[in-house]
Amino acid sequence: MKLHNKLIKILSLIAVVAAVFFVSFIFYLETQNLALSRQTLPLRDSDGYLRSRQSPLRETLPEQEKTTNKQIQMLFFGDMMLDRHVGEKIEKYGLDYIFENFVASSSEIVLNDYNIVSCNLEGAVTNNGAHYNPVMSYDFAFAPELIDQLKNYNFNFFNLANNHFSDQGERGIIETRKNLDKLGFNYVGCRDGKVGECSSTVVEAADKKIGIAGFNMVYSKLNIAEAEKVINNLASTTDLVVVNMHWGNEYEHQFNKLQQEAAHSLIDASADIIIGHHPHVVQGIEEYKSKLIFYSLGNFVFDQYFSADTQEGLAVGVSVDGEQIEFFLYPLKSKLSQVELMIGEKKDEFLQKLVEWSEVEEEVAQQIKESKLQIKTLKSTNDIQIYK
Repeated sequence: MKLHNKLIKILSLIAVVAAVFFVSFIFYLETQNLALSRQTLPLRDSDGYLRSRQSPLRETLPEQEKTTNKQIQMLFFGDMMLDRHVGEKIEKYGLDYIFENFVASSSEIVLNDYNIVSCNLEGAVTNNGAHYNPVMSYDFAFAPELIDQLKNYNFNFFNLANNHFSDQGERGIIETRKNLDKLGFNYVGCRDGKVGECSSTVVEAADKKIGIAGFNMVYSKLNIAEAEKVINNLASTTDLVVVNMHWGNEYEHQFNKLQQEAAHSLIDASADIIIGHHPHVVQGIEEYKSKLIFYSLGNFVFDQYFSADTQEGLAVGVSVDGEQIEFFLYPLKSKLSQVELMIGEKKDEFLQKLVEWSEVEEEVAQQIKESKLQIKTLKSTNDIQIYK
């Protein structure tokens, strides 16, 4: 009996030691996985180019923290084009090559913190990235598999209302919508000059409804009265209305009268924020009825290497918390399609130029130089005012 009890004690001790070892081993594996998940820089081979990497984004917030954060966080970029010479670089080095400098330089921007990360997608998302008739001088198409990789950078919304949406004809338009639906991206926009059901959508974020519209007035005259109806309808059913506008003269930093008239009409129709693109350079900001109009965010990812201005852009972060809206300005620069944040003197010089291109009061001009603007909405009186 004594031998039996002794044997039981020995077996129990072995079981306890084994359990402690197993728990320690699992904890070690979890620690290693967490360390890997927090990597932000790509892994490189001996040539210095990326071959495989962990996600560049910070690990996602716990579900409880997500649901208790009631701020709406949005991030808008300008024109993104992943064909032609950009496509050649992606084919050779991978998509992460385009963004690796941005990830390394963007400690200010944690992409996973945003409910909406959006850009103007300059081209069609066709099956296998196919190019269809009619043949265009500037003709862009992207494979769904390539666009799907943008999820690694938390992109989840595209403006399609631009002059390259129809590059692959009606077949390309149909395939773009089907492919984006299949991939799970939100999007908005009709072909040039058209206003219809494709002009608007509603996205839910932080227990709020955000109405997003997209219009293109590059080659065709936009029916402003119809666009106003779209905005009015959105405003009556959502908490915030954001309008994407594809417009303006290419390579000109000053916005024109047609842009301004259209923008004012849409704000009169209850638009809250206007995000513009198409000129391939950054244009100024205007304050109208205490709403902000960003006339052009310039290029985000493109292959227009012929000037410094076409390799500069602007990202706009928007934070909506109750009655307060904050805008954060992130000047961008790129070299051969590799984009990164401007810092230091270069950033300060850019923001000074942005003020010169803008039409704002002195107080707002100073906020632009500081790269942060604040707006307070007094909903009880329907009055909106800029404050510092």
